[in-house]
Amino acid sequence: PEQWWGLRGALWARFGHLSTGKTILVVNHHGPLPIDTGGRCGRRATAWNLLRTIATHALQADGIFLLGDFNAKVTSETIRELDDRLHHVHSGWAFGGVDHIFSNCGDVHVVSRRNLGNGGSDHDALDAVIAV
Repeated sequence: PEQWWGLRGALWARFGHLSTGKTILVVNHHGPLPIDTGGRCGRRATAWNLLRTIATHALQADGIFLLGDFNAKVTSETIRELDDRLHHVHSGWAFGGVDHIFSNCGDVHVVSRRNLGNGGSDHDALDAVIAV
């Protein structure tokens, strides 16, 4: 049977810090199957659709955080396209490393990153602290 579970999208939200006035855009993505294919849209189109979502909803000064189960390994074309435009903060190990965190904040802003294990899931729980 075809390993496809319907259309995949991205959930986004902008959050503002009251005392500093800084704003972040968080985009959570659950990627298409089968792994490393980009689904029906393809690898590059999946990356570009995510980048378009960010461009549509972020303001220039926003800290940007793109994260989730991308169903794409570090070596996939989807992840390489994102790597060209965002800082790759962290990746998991489950399923060959399909869980990722990206940001527009450079590595100097990454305070810590950890893999917390599966925590009862079949995926890794990733933790990153990034100073905005």
